[in-house]
Amino acid sequence: MANAPALNDTLSHWYTLMENFRASPMEFYASVETAIQKREVPDCEISRADWREGGVLSARREYLRVSRGRHNFDVCAAPFGTGFFVSWWLSSTQSSLGPLTLLLLIVGLVIAISLAMAAFGFFWGLLITVIGVPLLFWMFVKFMSTAKEGWDDALVAMPFLGLVYERLFRPETYYKMDTALMFQEAIRNSVLEVVDGLTSAKGVRALTELERKPILREFHRR
Repeated sequence: MANAPALNDTLSHWYTLMENFRASPMEFYASVETAIQKREVPDCEISRADWREGGVLSARREYLRVSRGRHNFDVCAAPFGTGFFVSWWLSSTQSSLGPLTLLLLIVGLVIAISLAMAAFGFFWGLLITVIGVPLLFWMFVKFMSTAKEGWDDALVAMPFLGLVYERLFRPETYYKMDTALMFQEAIRNSVLEVVDGLTSAKGVRALTELERKPILREFHRR
């Protein structure tokens, strides 16, 4: 398993420690999954992730991971002393394959030009490549964008060309930011629903409005 997402990829965070409280982390995760499924969040994938507590040789802790496109929600539930700790981290996927993608793109373009020139001659081969390759690339990007959000993270991470690609094909819009915020609120409310259910059932003090608010890190810039 990989290491947990870097802290500088974190968009928002929330936590609470319920004093003098006992619960099962696995049962908590199962309840959160049920609460999320009840909300029918579109394009949402739920899984479990084992993140290390520290360095390479440290123990692993199981998190509930909820993914949608480029965004990942990692929910943690664990006993701590006589209490029960719950937290979540919302992060944005940052691909490390940018340089490799740029290299493959250049190699593919060179091969396409070579094949076109061999088949149609220098002038027509170059002309077909200059017009045809961008057109096919545009059609491919449009098709993939409707199929799955975040498929092109490696393209965005390309040196030099990544910024151009992002501005042309994946600019930030009100819709994208609103959708990301809706995803955050749906999962956040699912976690709070389970926490409220547990505290109410066991007579523990309910969370205040201030305790319910997440800690944001320039969410609108991601």
